[in-house]
Amino acid sequence: MPYVIPSKKIAMFFSPKAGGTSLRAFMFQIENGFPFPDCTIQGTPFDVNSLARNSLWKRVRHAHLEEYDRFVVVRDPVKRFLSGFSNRVGHYRELSESAAGPELERLGLQPDPDLETFVSKFKPYCKASKSVGRHFLPQQSFIGDDASYYTQVYSLENVPEMIEDMKTRTGIEGEMPRFQTGGDKIAWGDLPDATQAGILRIVEGDSAFAFHPPYKEAYGLS
Repeated sequence: MPYVIPSKKIAMFFSPKAGGTSLRAFMFQIENGFPFPDCTIQGTPFDVNSLARNSLWKRVRHAHLEEYDRFVVVRDPVKRFLSGFSNRVGHYRELSESAAGPELERLGLQPDPDLETFVSKFKPYCKASKSVGRHFLPQQSFIGDDASYYTQVYSLENVPEMIEDMKTRTGIEGEMPRFQTGGDKIAWGDLPDATQAGILRIVEGDSAFAFHPPYKEAYGLS
């Protein structure tokens, strides 16, 4: 489900690698008036991602949200892809021998792939790790593909506007912290042409295209 604030009839949607962890923390603060504290409940750690899971779009109870103002944050698909690789594959090493060894061996894949290898064998690598596969699902898997469903669509770069809008709607001050920043930054212009082309093929169907029409033209997609 999205993060919902019933008292304000607000529902905030997001997808993996599009600022979701930071959005959860911000929405908690907007709802409660104080920052989310990492805590332990009955011996079980409870972190900010436990506040709202990334539900697949088809599993969201949309009928419960008919009276809500619905908002969503989307991310440029290429930036999202590169961030996903840097964070999940590079920083967290979710395709390492220790994390996914049996599946990697079964599928004939090398552990800890570089970006070029990951792109060239994208689908098998996504099968080797449930976490990787989920983080690289197209955004429409979590937020749908119809912008008219939402009261307002924000790009990740436009989050400051979203923050001010939420403050106005709730009357509560809040700041959006930055989480999930681990991993090297990858410059698009430094990538080989073949790798760029492979990434574009992978993300071409991402629903963020619907929210960012110039994106296709900028990368020469038809």
